Amino acid sequence: MFEKLSNELRMALRDANYEKPTRVQEVVIPEMLNGKSVMVQAKTGSGKTASYLIPILELNTKALILSPTRELASQILDEAEKLGKYKGGLNVSLIIGGVSYNEQRQADIVIGTPGRLLDLWGKGEIDFYKFDVVIVDEADRMLDMGFIEDVRMILGHTRPKMIGFFSATIPPEVRKLAKEFSPQIEEIILDEYKPVEEVEHEFIMVKNDWTDKVSKLLDEINNANKVIVFTRTRERAKRLHYLVNSRGIRTALLSGDMPQSVRLKNFYGFKRGKYNVLVATDLASRGIDIIDVDEVINFDAPRDLETYIHRVGRTARMGRKGRAVTFYTYRDEDIIERVKRMLKETLEAK
Repeated sequence: MFEKLSNELRMALRDANYEKPTRVQEVVIPEMLNGKSVMVQAKTGSGKTASYLIPILELNTKALILSPTRELASQILDEAEKLGKYKGGLNVSLIIGGVSYNEQRQADIVIGTPGRLLDLWGKGEIDFYKFDVVIVDEADRMLDMGFIEDVRMILGHTRPKMIGFFSATIPPEVRKLAKEFSPQIEEIILDEYKPVEEVEHEFIMVKNDWTDKVSKLLDEINNANKVIVFTRTRERAKRLHYLVNSRGIRTALLSGDMPQSVRLKNFYGFKRGKYNVLVATDLASRGIDIIDVDEVINFDAPRDLETYIHRVGRTARMGRKGRAVTFYTYRDEDIIERVKRMLKETLEAK
């Protein structure tokens, strides 16, 4: 399929080591190149971002891309610039909160979070009617985070020729919203939402909620690996980051109360190999796409099944294998049993 694209895109894909399309790209790219609106359900790490960016760049069309988080928006920008590197004069703008308004402007491709986009729209600095394509990425996460009405407001002030909804799941509210603005939208279900099957799951009971966990974590971490460690609170994340860092292990921190510039610096430092370990709150459990994470460690057990799935979905991406380790105390036994039961049912259903 890639061989049918323009020379500029083929060269960019080759530079980015895209050898052949993933399943979602095989299905979605031709549909969008033919101008069809799509609602796509595909598992995390399946290549959804490129599946809509490639048609946008190939068609040389004006596009608005909505992201639920600043980190995901920044990653989409990186991917757009990587794939569009040979497109002369690529005009892209990133519009997210937590940073200066400088350089946040109307552009041919605008990537942003709903709040800041509505802020600039309200000031008359961006015109949603100018976009021919609108993409809603991580649509289920938009719903989870309470942004669905903001998305509806934005869509209500657009006149796109093509709409794309991309998500790991398609809840009824998301399906209703998609059909509200594109009654003939094509629904493409590529993957049922289930725990990542390429992940090796391990559960380790600990004696207490801190010292035994720390001891086992230090035994588990290997400097040769890329590991994300999840905690249940910001305070525990900060404390753990300081402790692991003090042991000479290159460690970054990601939590919701950090300035956006620091969050992005730490995130990209981990992504590019400056740090081996990323200590994070659940802020990071969705919307972060780093394909070479070897292991996820749940320092604190997740509060529910969905959080477990979201966390472990950070590993075993794009066909790779991965490992998920969960530490738990006797207080966590109920959720651990529910996770194990879910995993067993998933394997039996294969």
